[in-house]
Amino acid sequence: MSDSFSERMRRRWSARRSGDPQPWGPHGAFGADPANPPPGGPGAAGGPRPGNPFGDPQDGPDAAADGSYAPAAPAAPQESEAAARARMMHERLTEAYAAGDVATVVQIADLVPESAESEPYRTYCRVLAAEAQAQDAAAVDLARTFMSRLHVGHPEWETARNLFGEVTVQALVMGAVPMAGNLPAAEQALAADADYYLHPSGMMLKFDQPEEQHPLLLVLHGNAGKAVREAQRLVREEKKGTPAGHADALCTLALALCAAGDIDAARQALFDAERILPGRPRIQATKTRIEASPAATLRNDG
Repeated sequence: MSDSFSERMRRRWSARRSGDPQPWGPHGAFGADPANPPPGGPGAAGGPRPGNPFGDPQDGPDAAADGSYAPAAPAAPQESEAAARARMMHERLTEAYAAGDVATVVQIADLVPESAESEPYRTYCRVLAAEAQAQDAAAVDLARTFMSRLHVGHPEWETARNLFGEVTVQALVMGAVPMAGNLPAAEQALAADADYYLHPSGMMLKFDQPEEQHPLLLVLHGNAGKAVREAQRLVREEKKGTPAGHADALCTLALALCAAGDIDAARQALFDAERILPGRPRIQATKTRIEASPAATLRNDG
């Protein structure tokens, strides 16, 4: 949970076929990889089968080493044209998001086809577009609606819950949604049933105490000092990554500093973010939120 929202979601949802760790598998964002079905399934090679009525199994191409009948595994299911198109559009959108190209993000999200095959790509693209424009309430509504259509055990369930938790925490800190009911719902979503999330890379992220690692949750819990330290660490990490991740991390730091009462340092963090991605909606929304805070009002009055 140490990464920024944008970077966590970008890595978790990306479906590139470049040989890097992919979000496939039973805990991945997109379920089993259709190009690499899991071993041991129906029709997998090596299982004992009845004798071949058309000849000795040892003479056929499907014979196993022990002489048993072992037909070749069935061909992997083909990705539909709609799903393939949505996946490629999602890949392009996440690249644009990482580069800070909000206009391209919004444009692509509007073009993703609406169909059963194009989900979850379409929803994830729309959430990223809303988040890129700092439309936090809309992002929460999209994530909540998507999660409500799923069930425990669905390949997208854990990702959908984590998505809902992430965008809800952001919206709560920004004042975009009411606190009542939403904070416990966000914490429950981040905790997940098993209190962990298995990243596609194989890394296990534990959520026994999600507020211990999430700067914005620390802000909501009133632990501003620790929130600042976690946000500073986040900025150091994201500085090595993409422009969007770095700028968003500085926005998180600004919110934590504001909660701690250090309005000057919060403004400096936003100034640094603006130098990285001038005109980014998230930066402007964070600035508006900070300048309306009691810390800023008291400082200006003084």
